Amino acid sequence: MPPKKKKGKGKGKKKGKKKDDATLELEDKYKRTVDEIQALKDHLSIRKEFTRRSVAYKDEMRQRMLGAEEELEDTKSNQKTVNADMTRQYKTMQTEMSLRIHQLETELARTRSGLSQTELELKKTREEKDKIIQNRELTISDLKLKINSMEKDYEGILRGALDALIQKVEVAKERWEERSTTIQSKNKNVLLEFGLKPLEI
Repeated sequence: MPPKKKKGKGKGKKKGKKKDDATLELEDKYKRTVDEIQALKDHLSIRKEFTRRSVAYKDEMRQRMLGAEEELEDTKSNQKTVNADMTRQYKTMQTEMSLRIHQLETELARTRSGLSQTELELKKTREEKDKIIQNRELTISDLKLKINSMEKDYEGILRGALDALIQKVEVAKERWEERSTTIQSKNKNVLLEFGLKPLEI
């Protein structure tokens, strides 16, 4: 039986700082705005192509009408009827084409307006993102300054406490030495009173 494979440890944490929720939300909004702009541009391109085809169709119809007029000159017996019919068709077509062109121009203007609004929103979003990043950097800088100030304050407090403790120890040491000298002197006198010679240390 082959040896069991050791289970590998989980993947290490990815290097780098994680973006905060506000930055991620701004990036998502930015991506959606870019997608909307691209969609508006595609829509505008389609409308332009449709307008071009409409104008070409209008020119084609005009050429057909001119051909019909030449044919009407060859067939003068039907000239008035055909001429009136073609005139009516031409006016109807012209009216319809004018209406259609007007609709397309209106849609084009609306699309351009939407594009301008989207660009303004994108600019505003970028400014908000830059402002958030700037505020975050200022906050980090302020925190670093406060931490440095606190470290210095704590260091000063510790040094003061240590100096005070050393001073108290020195005072206690001096008092103890004085007290010890007094006790030794009393003991020496008591021994002398009993006729004993104190030991020399």
